[in-house]
Amino acid sequence: MPAFRSLLLLLSMALLCAASNVVDLTSDSFEHLTQASTGATTGDWLVGFYAPWCGHCKSLAPVFEQVADELKGTVNVAKVDVTANAPLGQRFAIKGFPTILFFHEGSMYEYESARTKEALVAFAEGGFASAANTPVPGVPSVVDTITKELDVVRRDVVQLLGTKKNAIVAIFASGLTIGLLLGCFCNCFTSRPIATKQKRN
Repeated sequence: MPAFRSLLLLLSMALLCAASNVVDLTSDSFEHLTQASTGATTGDWLVGFYAPWCGHCKSLAPVFEQVADELKGTVNVAKVDVTANAPLGQRFAIKGFPTILFFHEGSMYEYESARTKEALVAFAEGGFASAANTPVPGVPSVVDTITKELDVVRRDVVQLLGTKKNAIVAIFASGLTIGLLLGCFCNCFTSRPIATKQKRN
């Protein structure tokens, strides 16, 4: 029995040591955990925006783990998979990978220096103050999201009209023709013959 307890204790310690100090943020959890645009009462955040296929991001991952270990208790360190959380990529205008942003009291600072543990720690511990900052964009509302989507559709239609005027007519005519054919097809196969009563003589 003592051997079993020792083994259990060793396994528990190994799991505790293996736990990552880098927080995984998603579109659903980002604002709740960071409070980046609403007051930052959870502290400062150093957030790496990455894509799983990016080689530079893969190289940065172990460095980010070391940074999180070093800053534990003073600065929160997190990562966001932009391919799985596209709204966050759009909100923060992420154009390349990895992008590292530091969130401090309603402002964000982009990290653009060496991707070393020492440089990242120095940036998070005060070096960010010499970098240019911008206000953290607010959480987009449903109206903002719909407006953006409608704007994309409008731009596509304008571009299509500008380059291929006949394309709109062809698309409309094709849609009308296919709709009429489908309507006739469905009507033919779903209509029931009308039963007629025969008169008895």
